[in-house]
Amino acid sequence: MNNKKSGAIMKNILVVDDETNIQNLLEDILAGEGYKIFLSDGGEDSINIIKNNKIDLIILDMMMPKASGQELYTSIKIKLEREGKKAPPAIILTAHPGAENTQFLLMMEAGIKKLIPKPFQISELLDAVKECIN
Repeated sequence: MNNKKSGAIMKNILVVDDETNIQNLLEDILAGEGYKIFLSDGGEDSINIIKNNKIDLIILDMMMPKASGQELYTSIKIKLEREGKKAPPAIILTAHPGAENTQFLLMMEAGIKKLIPKPFQISELLDAVKECIN
């Protein structure tokens, strides 16, 4: 299935996950759809990637050792707003959807557009990405 449009502008996605295998899986799936992928383990490099590149979407893992995906996204958003920039939309991946569903209204207010349970269906992820980017 090839949805790439010739002449379309390539969209940039930042994948933030502390597990390299998840980063690589998401990179393979999304690059295969024509997206340019940037990878981060959730550290300060996440902010630097966003500051130095036009990122159209952030995909974050919910549970990471340094900060939750929600906390990291809020931090990114605050730092960008201080510079007069708008944070890109975000999708959170979570292995514990029940726990996060109760917080999802707060996440939506913060700019998080989707909550996707792990293990995820590739089609569900791609549909969410397209919906958030377009």
